[in-house]
Amino acid sequence: MRSLVFCTTCRYSQNEASGTDGRTGGQTLIDHMKDLITEKGRDDIKIETQACLWNCKRHCSVVLRDDQRFSYFTGDHVPERGQAEAILAWFDLHGATLTGEVPFREWPQAMRGHFIARIPRSRS
Repeated sequence: MRSLVFCTTCRYSQNEASGTDGRTGGQTLIDHMKDLITEKGRDDIKIETQACLWNCKRHCSVVLRDDQRFSYFTGDHVPERGQAEAILAWFDLHGATLTGEVPFREWPQAMRGHFIARIPRSRS
């Protein structure tokens, strides 16, 4: 199972809790990702949400989860369409590997500097 887990309560920016439309940064990024996945006709990635991922200093947070490969905890995402595109592009590269290790030279530029932790897959 592969999923993207978005924090719903992440701030819009360092100085703003919400955008001009009243949505949090997390909710804005979620909506961009849902639109992107719908436009691409993707049904292979589940979008999940979680109120507060306890990473408030590095908002917007997203967990790139996979039960067969490494999962990754990321943050400092801008709540924009281009960032959603970069997250999805990186996750597609991740899914094409056996272990979930994507060579750095292949990473979309917008994903560099956002990784916080690599989480081993469950061995149970």
